[in-house]
Amino acid sequence: MKEILLLLLIAVLGAVPAQAGEMRRLTVNDVERTYYLHVPTGLERGAPLVIMLHGASDDGKDDVGRYGWEHMANNNQFVVAGPDASAVRADRAPGPDNIRAWNSGRIDAPANIARSDDTALIVAMIDDIARTDGIDLRRVYVAGFSSGGDMANRLGQEIADRLAAISTSASDMIPLSKPPSRGLPVLFSAGDRDPHTPVNGGMAERPWDSSLYKKEPQRALVDRWRTLDACPAPHTIPGPQGTLIEVSGPCRDGSEVRYVLMHGVDHKWPTDHPIGLTQASWHFFKRFSLPAAPAGN
Repeated sequence: MKEILLLLLIAVLGAVPAQAGEMRRLTVNDVERTYYLHVPTGLERGAPLVIMLHGASDDGKDDVGRYGWEHMANNNQFVVAGPDASAVRADRAPGPDNIRAWNSGRIDAPANIARSDDTALIVAMIDDIARTDGIDLRRVYVAGFSSGGDMANRLGQEIADRLAAISTSASDMIPLSKPPSRGLPVLFSAGDRDPHTPVNGGMAERPWDSSLYKKEPQRALVDRWRTLDACPAPHTIPGPQGTLIEVSGPCRDGSEVRYVLMHGVDHKWPTDHPIGLTQASWHFFKRFSLPAAPAGN
């Protein structure tokens, strides 16, 4: 009987996923923040870190899971984290009527979003994961969708010395007064049916109140990164069916700016499109690393 129970226990344990993630808490500027962390079972120290920044109304754990980042991390041996943005209203719990959004530097952001020091959150989170899981600080990457893509564009300008590359999708880019400290590899992607990031520009809805504002064409946003990275003129390369891929490089400090237009895609991070944006982002990321680990870490 004991042998049967032991065999049943082994069978049950064998059906459990290789590694369950965990929620972690940080205090940043006296505000408690949260992030989801997934570390593949048996991962050795010195692995890369991918940070997935969720879209408005979502959260870190959900987007890490539904975009397939845990599966990608398990198969390619890296750590993945999904931090949570602040809610529009501080006096209510996040939910459908109180969405989360990132402080990407937009002047029209609600007050609680504008007060949220999200750059400090990402820096603190990187340092926290480095302390507990021994990640390779030369290989830290940020992916972001929609509001999270806006934030990835901000981080790429503000903390380029901490990031090896970014992948920003269906996003806006707010230019900062100070240029990035180094050339930053950027993968910019969007769908040709996305009403929030129209190919040729136009009116788009703000995520927190559905009011309209004028959005630049996709290529204008990509050109902003090409200018910051001092890139040569772009050229088209072959890609999966249903995609247009334009590459500018090599740019400053060996960086590259890659623009991927996904045909038939609206406002989403596609996992069922021929390009597979999670896989495409990881393939882009793993080509780049910082020349040296950030000082003081």
